[in-house]
Amino acid sequence: MAPSAEANESGYQAAAGPVKDIDALDVVLSARAAYVWDLESGATLHEKAPDERRPIASLNKLASALAVVTLTRPTDVVEIPKEVAGAQRLGAHVRLPVGQHVMVSELLEAALVASANDAVVALAVSSMDSEDNFVEYANDFLLERGFNDTRLSNATGFSGGNQYSTAREVGRLLEMAYENPELRAYLSSPTGTLTTSEGTRRNYETTNDLLGGYLPILSGKTGYTVEAGENLAVIVEGEGGQRIGAVVLGSDYRFLDMKVLVDWIWRHYSWS
Repeated sequence: MAPSAEANESGYQAAAGPVKDIDALDVVLSARAAYVWDLESGATLHEKAPDERRPIASLNKLASALAVVTLTRPTDVVEIPKEVAGAQRLGAHVRLPVGQHVMVSELLEAALVASANDAVVALAVSSMDSEDNFVEYANDFLLERGFNDTRLSNATGFSGGNQYSTAREVGRLLEMAYENPELRAYLSSPTGTLTTSEGTRRNYETTNDLLGGYLPILSGKTGYTVEAGENLAVIVEGEGGQRIGAVVLGSDYRFLDMKVLVDWIWRHYSWS
């Protein structure tokens, strides 16, 4: 049953939230898990194995970024540690020069726009003296906020160890990051530039191919490993200003799955 609108003393009716077309056929996705929700009401709009624990690859960085902002200030300057060399041998990175210095805000931007593993490792080591210490802190941070189905074994999302999340909890992570003014802009930036105090400059581009397309993406993060498959989490704005969040995990074609899923929501739901 659709929720009813409630009138206040002046007669104004509060929005009842999204209402689904009862004749809508289910959407078909390659993703093994998916979750869509309405940001205003919190209503679930679509789900597929939303609470199944799965590896999430670089969607991990949402949790890492949220933990980092509790430990640092944007203008803090950190020295790039030697530990970034290992991260630069695997996956995305921005070729951070060991021993040079850079602001926390620039490392966070590189981590969320370019999914730069070396930027995340630099933040983890500089904020807690080691990546292991940081992971322990981040896991405590998550448990304290009710994330019972999310666990990190490293700061980047690299395969290995006991780490996982669910489509539903990834959605919560993305919404928390979106609500953080320090992180929001990074999650919708198509490009960025990192400049060290010594003058070394690194330009990079987003890993989110949907940015700049027909979907009005307000926030988003990608993730991929062979183990996890293709993963994507976004917050999208509709023509009426409504905002939905959507997560696909274990997809074969994450960008196609996301476009199909969001278009299906717009066709089959109406907002008061």
